[in-house]
Amino acid sequence: MSSSVTQLFKNNPVNRDRIIPLDFAITKTLPDSHVWSKHEPKPELITRPIPVISLSKPAEQGLLRHVCEEWGVFHITEHGVPHSLLKNVECRMKRLFSLPMHRKILAVRSPDESTGYGVVRISMFYDKLMWSEGFSVMGSSLRRHAALLWPDDHTEFCNVMEEYQKAMGDLSRRLISMLMGSLGLTHEDLGWHVTDITGSRTDSLQSFLQLNSYPVCPDPHLAMGLAPHTDSSLLTILYQGNIPGLEIQSPEEEGSRWVGVEPIEGGLVVIMGDLSHIISNGRFKSTMHRAVVNKTHHRVSAAYFSGPPMNLQIGPLTGDKDHPPIYRRFIWEEYLAAKATHFNKALTLFRY
Repeated sequence: MSSSVTQLFKNNPVNRDRIIPLDFAITKTLPDSHVWSKHEPKPELITRPIPVISLSKPAEQGLLRHVCEEWGVFHITEHGVPHSLLKNVECRMKRLFSLPMHRKILAVRSPDESTGYGVVRISMFYDKLMWSEGFSVMGSSLRRHAALLWPDDHTEFCNVMEEYQKAMGDLSRRLISMLMGSLGLTHEDLGWHVTDITGSRTDSLQSFLQLNSYPVCPDPHLAMGLAPHTDSSLLTILYQGNIPGLEIQSPEEEGSRWVGVEPIEGGLVVIMGDLSHIISNGRFKSTMHRAVVNKTHHRVSAAYFSGPPMNLQIGPLTGDKDHPPIYRRFIWEEYLAAKATHFNKALTLFRY
């Protein structure tokens, strides 16, 4: 995914405001640069419970395919990730984003890096800026960047994030096997769902951790925390604490209707990405989602993205004579480059 990050910056004009977030601690009014809905009505929010699946109950696991086809997003409970670890991650995120701006920018993410502090990457595709900040983690450079923030006190932050990444990696592999198994694909059939350009199988997954901060906003009805988008990943596992803010596009009708994803204590949210949609030959939804902000609570979340190595060949794995492939085969890096240029329209470029 690191090359897609670089590509995203290369394909769009970059200036300071597009790299370094606003200093939210000293901003008392919403600047025009962050006003999203000044001249248009706020999209309607509807109430509809998001499916909940307990990973400890085999009977419920049979619902996975239905949920992925209808919703593309669901809660998981009894997932095996310790509640204490989730709370520790939340605590460490709040400590990170509570640092003064002059400290946070010491670890700012440069255009050719995948780890560090800054705005969310999709900011490049919008004229308006988002009421959020983030810290990205990929590869082995976490400790180097954390040392820029806390020269003498970064070990515990790194230990917690590394433990969380390991737990998420184990959970994502478990979920991927279950989800693809629901399509009738065995582990041997999948070889982690992809083959490289030489035809060799691999079980190597790439991961990416995005820590998000949505500060208290003086006028949340006009601002946007995270603009509507789909994830490129196979799947995303999101921890959002106990403060609501995640919304998904209604599965019943597209357009301006949104469903709020209310947090579940100790639960995680799984969001299916573009790659799952491709591999399932369009059966699994790649869910459009966004994040809104509020006037009273600072909200943080941790999103863990799972995807294949860059040089692997991708394509539908579930096509048959009644449902021929709707997407052509391609190298995963091709898709990430297209997403970095065409954003939410990338999927259409790979259809037959």
